[in-house]
Amino acid sequence: MFWVRTFLSELHAWQWVGVLLARTAVGLLFFLSGRGKLFVRERREQMRETLLAAWIPFPDFNTVFVSTVEFVFGSFLVFGLGTPLACAMLGCVMIVAIATIAVRNIKASSPLGWLAEFLYLPEVLCLVTLLWIFLSGPGWFSVDHLILGHIRL
Repeated sequence: MFWVRTFLSELHAWQWVGVLLARTAVGLLFFLSGRGKLFVRERREQMRETLLAAWIPFPDFNTVFVSTVEFVFGSFLVFGLGTPLACAMLGCVMIVAIATIAVRNIKASSPLGWLAEFLYLPEVLCLVTLLWIFLSGPGWFSVDHLILGHIRL
């Protein structure tokens, strides 16, 4: 049993790798998505049409606003800069996307089937990952850690 405890202790020392990979992957996903919507006319128009279909007010403004939030805070997340704020902003984008678009596309005949399809949504996975990063912190390999590491409270 001692070897299990030792193994788990050693494994715990490497948890920063998981946080780094999750933070970087989700950050890049948002950064690249926002970049496409901001700088590629077809992607921007597709986003605008999605917002119109979801009855989101001010679709022209919100297309640019949401795309900018994804682009800016996605890049923040990649570098681990302002991580709690980045997670909160991107989490809000995911909550709105889930509530207005993703849930409407679920076609299930039972509550268990609905739950399975809901949990299968990429927006839900992103939201859960953002919540985990928000609560656990950006890890030591981040700008936040570099800045806050020098501040002693």
